[in-house]
Amino acid sequence: MKFKINDTEWVIEEIGKEKMRQKAENDYTMGLTVYIEQKIFLLKEQANLIKSLKHELVHVWLYEYGHRQDDSNKYSYEEVCEIIASSNNFINEVIEKYEEKTK
Repeated sequence: MKFKINDTEWVIEEIGKEKMRQKAENDYTMGLTVYIEQKIFLLKEQANLIKSLKHELVHVWLYEYGHRQDDSNKYSYEEVCEIIASSNNFINEVIEKYEEKTK
């Protein structure tokens, strides 16, 4: 499925365990955002697909709106509240489209 954010097109792709292992280089990744490809990869065989997608969409939103994502950057409570409030509509819209496409 494709979606747009900040005039950039992204793709959501469900993949199997072997392909996820190759991309993530581990056995426990449920979702992966690859910024250079503008893709979200989701592990097909999981119980929490929508939860994983929501998690990855937060990474996409942060990236597209210039919020640094590394372990040295710490967000304050106010920044976390603003990020959630600002990204909520975007995430819900993509989830609705995704659920419609996968029915």
